[in-house]
Amino acid sequence: MSAILEQLAPESTLADDRYADIRRRAHQRLMQHGFPDLKTEAWKYTSLKLLEKRELSTASGDVVASPEALPFSADVIRFDGGLVDEAPTNLPAGVRLEPIDPVELVNLDYGDRAGAMAWLNLARFEQAWKLVIESVLDRPLVLAMTLPEGFSASVHPRLKIEVASGAEAVLIEQQRDHGEGLVNIVQDIELQRGARLRHVISRRNAGSVWVQRTRVSVAADADYRCCALELAGRLVRQDLAVHLLEDGANGEIDGVAFVDSRQHVDWHTAIDHEVGHTNSRESFRILADGSGVGVFNGRIHIQRGADDSHSDLNTANLLLSENARINTKPELEIYAEEVTASHGATIGQLEDSALFYLRSRGLPVDQAMALLKFGFAAAPLEQAQPAAVREWLNADLHSVL
Repeated sequence: MSAILEQLAPESTLADDRYADIRRRAHQRLMQHGFPDLKTEAWKYTSLKLLEKRELSTASGDVVASPEALPFSADVIRFDGGLVDEAPTNLPAGVRLEPIDPVELVNLDYGDRAGAMAWLNLARFEQAWKLVIESVLDRPLVLAMTLPEGFSASVHPRLKIEVASGAEAVLIEQQRDHGEGLVNIVQDIELQRGARLRHVISRRNAGSVWVQRTRVSVAADADYRCCALELAGRLVRQDLAVHLLEDGANGEIDGVAFVDSRQHVDWHTAIDHEVGHTNSRESFRILADGSGVGVFNGRIHIQRGADDSHSDLNTANLLLSENARINTKPELEIYAEEVTASHGATIGQLEDSALFYLRSRGLPVDQAMALLKFGFAAAPLEQAQPAAVREWLNADLHSVL
């Protein structure tokens, strides 16, 4: 991986500003440990060698692309080429976007657990923003990131999201790619006591490599629910870790990913019950066609003393061609006794009997197969709220299938 290090992390180009010391320390850690390869357990199905073949610039350029129109009312924060030009002034009441103080950013550094791409982000980020939600929002808040055609930059957005005690929001990440660059995102989401966050990820990629690490902290009686639609591109890696820190914390993840030829998507999730009287649930589905590759690794960790924790993990996967591959692994790691926990995993194909039934009712084979695929894939999206957001996700899924 030395070629990737030379391309993405030359020390001579580190920015010299108030974050300079943070960048240098992150760069040193990255140089010490290097990038993951196929011998690294968490990356054994996903190679980053594609980055060695690309000449990535360090600037996003002047070309911007407008985000797709949304079929519902929302407040939008735009990230052009991965960057916010300046803090928006038209945010709804109870929402602030401001730069992160260097001292606070140091506290978000998780040492060796962060991983190479997170260290790369910390060494290379141009902006570090904090989004604060302090009220109950009456319409969704959208983080719209659109990469234009010809995009070949390496960008490293960094964002901390705080949802204050008693606040509620629907937060949508609308990510659209038309280029061949690298987007390496690090997010920290903090839900304070009694907060509610519905987190929607809608990603449709082209040729860019897209890596995102999201860490969620859930306090007492707070509720975090993620719903993801991954219409994969050339290479996508998503790490999502949810930490249930106090009594009454709840964490849920629902997602579906579709991959076709020359596409690769890798989702790694972890839900950590750090104390008892906490609840979690996860459902994830992958559909793989052509020569596409799908990877899912879901982990539930119930720590010692976290009695009266309850969790359920299920992954179902559909192979649509002989050359497609799906690697899936659910994990339960339990150190407490008074808990309920379950997990399950399946990999299968479309049932001939179901296809025959639809054909016998007059549907052409293409429509019949599309209907079966949609019925399988849409189940996790039923958890998306409000209804207008769910219909928008279903429409995107339907257009691909």
